[in-house]
Amino acid sequence: MRDLLQLAFSGVLFGCNVEVMGMVIHDEETLRMAQELADRKGLAAPDVLKELLRAELERTVPAESRPSRFTPEEREAIAARIAAIQARVEALPVLDPRHPDDMLYDEDGLPK
Repeated sequence: MRDLLQLAFSGVLFGCNVEVMGMVIHDEETLRMAQELADRKGLAAPDVLKELLRAELERTVPAESRPSRFTPEEREAIAARIAAIQARVEALPVLDPRHPDDMLYDEDGLPK
C-alpha cells in the first residue's frame, strides 16, 4: 500500500460520519515525499498530509477576501470591452443554422 496512498476526507452530518471525497495519488514523487515526511515525523502519511493541508489553509487568505487586481474603473473598462466583443460576435451571420450536435453526430449518435 506504500505505492498507492489513499485519503478519505470525512465530514459529520447529523452525527453520522459521511465520506465526501476520496483522493488517490498516483504521482511517485508526491508519494515518496509524503512517506519520507511521515517517517521523519513518526506519523501515518494521511495524517501528515492532513497536517500540511490544515497549515496551508491557515496560512493562505480566501480568494473572496483578497483585494482585487483591478480598480473599479479598470473593471468597468474590461466589462465594456467584453460587451463590445459579444455584440460583434452576435452580429455575425449564421452560416449553418443546424444545432452543433446535428453537425457532429449522425442519427444514431455516432460521430460523422
